[in-house]
Amino acid sequence: MVTFFNGPRRGVLRPGPTSRSVRTARPGRTPRPTAAAVLRSAAFAVAFCVAVFLGRRTVMDGTSLSLVWPAAGVAVVWFGAQRSAGTRRLDVLLLSAATFALNAATGAAPVLAACFVAANLAQVLTFGRLFSRWCPTVWGAGGREPLTGVAQLMRLLAAAVLATGAGALLGPAAVWALTGDWSWLTALVWMTRNTASVVLLTAVAFRIGYLLTARRADGPGVVLVPVRWPRGWRAVELAAALGCSALAYALIFGVWHGLPVAFPLVALSTWVAWRFDTTIVVVHDLLMGVTAVVLTLAGSGPFAMIADDATRAIVVQLYVVVLAVLGVGLATGRDERDVLLVRMAATAAAAERSAAEAAAQRALAEQAMAEAEARGELAHAVLESVDVGIVVADADGHLTLFNRAAQEWHGLDADHGMDPVQHARSYDLHAADGVSALAPDQVPLHTVLREGRVEGAEMVIAPAGRAPIAVTASGRRMDRADGSPLGAVVAMTDVTADRALRRELEDARQRAGEQAALLQAAFDASVVGNIHLALDGTVLRVNAAAAEVLGYAPADLVGHRWTRHVHPEDRAAQLEEVRDVIAGRGPATAVGGPLRHLHRDGHVVHTQVSTALVRTSDGEPAYLATQVVDVSARVAAEEGVRRQRDVSTRLLRALSDLGEGVLVEHDDEVTYVNEAMARLTGHRAPALLALDSSRSLVPEAEQEAWVARTTSAPGRVTASASLVTALRRADGTTVPVEVTTVPLPDAGGRATLTLVRDLSERMRAQAALATSNEQLREANRLKDDLVATLSHDLRQPLSATTGYAELLLDEWQVLSDAEKEQFLTRIQKAGRWANDLLEDMLSMAQLDAGATAPRTARIALRALVTEVVERLGRDASLVDTTGVEDVTVLADRGHVHQVLANLLGNAFKYGAPPVRVRTRCHGEHVALEVADAGEGVPEEFVPHLFDRFARATTGVAVGKKGTGLGLFIARSLVNANGGDLTYRHADGGGSCFTLTLNAVTV
Repeated sequence: MVTFFNGPRRGVLRPGPTSRSVRTARPGRTPRPTAAAVLRSAAFAVAFCVAVFLGRRTVMDGTSLSLVWPAAGVAVVWFGAQRSAGTRRLDVLLLSAATFALNAATGAAPVLAACFVAANLAQVLTFGRLFSRWCPTVWGAGGREPLTGVAQLMRLLAAAVLATGAGALLGPAAVWALTGDWSWLTALVWMTRNTASVVLLTAVAFRIGYLLTARRADGPGVVLVPVRWPRGWRAVELAAALGCSALAYALIFGVWHGLPVAFPLVALSTWVAWRFDTTIVVVHDLLMGVTAVVLTLAGSGPFAMIADDATRAIVVQLYVVVLAVLGVGLATGRDERDVLLVRMAATAAAAERSAAEAAAQRALAEQAMAEAEARGELAHAVLESVDVGIVVADADGHLTLFNRAAQEWHGLDADHGMDPVQHARSYDLHAADGVSALAPDQVPLHTVLREGRVEGAEMVIAPAGRAPIAVTASGRRMDRADGSPLGAVVAMTDVTADRALRRELEDARQRAGEQAALLQAAFDASVVGNIHLALDGTVLRVNAAAAEVLGYAPADLVGHRWTRHVHPEDRAAQLEEVRDVIAGRGPATAVGGPLRHLHRDGHVVHTQVSTALVRTSDGEPAYLATQVVDVSARVAAEEGVRRQRDVSTRLLRALSDLGEGVLVEHDDEVTYVNEAMARLTGHRAPALLALDSSRSLVPEAEQEAWVARTTSAPGRVTASASLVTALRRADGTTVPVEVTTVPLPDAGGRATLTLVRDLSERMRAQAALATSNEQLREANRLKDDLVATLSHDLRQPLSATTGYAELLLDEWQVLSDAEKEQFLTRIQKAGRWANDLLEDMLSMAQLDAGATAPRTARIALRALVTEVVERLGRDASLVDTTGVEDVTVLADRGHVHQVLANLLGNAFKYGAPPVRVRTRCHGEHVALEVADAGEGVPEEFVPHLFDRFARATTGVAVGKKGTGLGLFIARSLVNANGGDLTYRHADGGGSCFTLTLNAVTV
């Protein structure tokens, strides 16, 4: 397979079969066309339509035959490029439809157009069949190679001639059948024009198609030959050749068109073919051929002197075919030469590789021989080092090899010349008993030769003057490839130590049996109940004591599950305990609490059960050893004690449930405290019981009263009245309590019981009542202040409104319009003053009632500041908001609007312009500053600036109207939104209020 590529000058041969062995894929199932394949078919159909249209423009006068037919070449290229795309049916359909429609549209009769369809299909299919058979490796015929060599070019030309001949049998014949006019010239025009179109277009298209897929060419037998793109001087030469070609065609077909001088053009084609790549040659031939045909048909050039149009078309297209065959033949011949050179170089390289591989094989053989020698030495070393005796004999039984162990055991080496019958006597071989001599036919080596193999044959080697050695012999016969015996190998293993060990084990087993019998006797005679259980709970052995606990005989219990005798309520716990013992969770021996069993007569037996796991010698669980002791009497006694203890506990718990601490003392020693007493003191009960005296529970100032809570008389303790005192807690604090002490008569007058009642809740209730009374008094005072303020502050605007209104009513006729407007303006201002006062009072009332819960939302701060400033009217121009950033805060929009309006109003009312508003971002908060250029707040008034009804008595605020509630309301609203409102002196004088709100974080 030959493949060209854009790369270095030297070619590369991939090993594998030659191009002769490469054939197209075997016919099989047609591949399913892809979307890209269908689009390519559509594109070829469009190109075919354009070619048919151009060809029909050259129809001879009075006929339906075109002088030039580029559609023939386009159709061949179409079917060659789509050969393996799975679109053959679609391509046939598109070709037929396009041929019929375009011929009919350009003047051909329908029947004639149908004949042209048949002719085109026959021509395309014939070419494809012949070309794929003759050049199966060429791109467009099913292969991956370019057109290479004159032989392949001639096959292409032959396929084109035969295919166009097949088309000529149908096309001109159809014209003759329809018109009744047969002309050999017409058939010749058909063949000439179609052959020229096929040769020119397939040479170019198949070359370009190959170049587009050459990079993917890979595999056995692929020869990569470079595409020689011109560079340097070669590019200059190509430009010169193209220029000369253009000039020559212009002169011969334009200026000297009357002279028969077309032969110089052959030299130009030869020049390009010899000097440049085949791709350039086929494109050059196509361009020059199209130029010659077009100019000749236009009546210019050396072939225009031919008067007959058909003859002129034949001559010029034959000329174009000759030029194309000449140029492509020279170029492909050069490519074939390059391929042969590459193959020769590849053959030489293959020979060198073969020589190198032979040398490597020789080296490997030498290495294998060395390794075989090393393995032989290793095998000999192993034979000499192992403690197994190895004996080798030939097919006749003559000894050939003793290893070291065999030599040491026999005391001599192998004697090849010894008669095999003498082996047993000469090498001191005895039977397994060590006394009887081994018969010749019983020797393991002879048995192996006779029977083929031997396993575990026992014998004793007893040379004179040496300790006998007991061995087991195993061996096998070695046979040749034809089945005849080659020899035998026997391995002897020393089992002397193993036999001694077996004897010791037998003695130990006998002693263990004796001990087991003794243990069984002790097991049966024990007064403690002993049971051996299988891992599934089945009774393996049980002594009489254990069976008696349940009222059974031992034989009645063996073979049955022990758990069926366990009380149903205790059965699950007992099974879980046994599983833990088997699994190794917890101690090796599980001692459970009293376990209830069911006696044979049905009553409950309380037992103490201990279970241990007995393991085998290899550590695996064997069985469970359980001891059972009847503790029913002890459980009954404990039950009586428990009942008495429960009575006492319920009595003390009843006292504790009263919610009061209980303290029992004997001779000033604390003997009992309940949980309530421990909670009161903050001590744990054990710590209270360890006190030397209960006096340490009260402060020193209260100890005397604590001691006096009882009156001690000889022989008795009398009850004291209730005492209010304090207890000292563990953390150092004190808790107020009321204690009552009573004697315990049955203790001889030396024991007392003290009830301690916590007074903390009572004290807190009294304190809360006092605080509530104080808050009521404060609220009453604020109400009086509010009434006084309202009566004072509302009187002035109301008096002004009333006075000016009466003046207007009395003097309306005599007052001028300016005076009327002045009085009405004053009435309006007084009304606004009263409205602002009432709004402040309403806001303060809502704050006091808790009715100002914020409706939190996202607020664009810059837009809100702009909205508030615009409502200032004429003063809006005096506010600088350039420092306000476009930030978003989370608050109630109405609250922020009211606070900002108050701050800006105060800036103009108590300060002086210009007023500056700006923002500063601090992490999760945004600070909005409102600063003016006035005198600022007097220093002594700053601590009271945000108080209710706060009014400065000095500075610019004196004489200004107001309630003193604005900043109080503003800060309250800001605090309700999770922010803060603060004041500081502005830089350079004036006031600066900072409103801090929560920023919206992404």
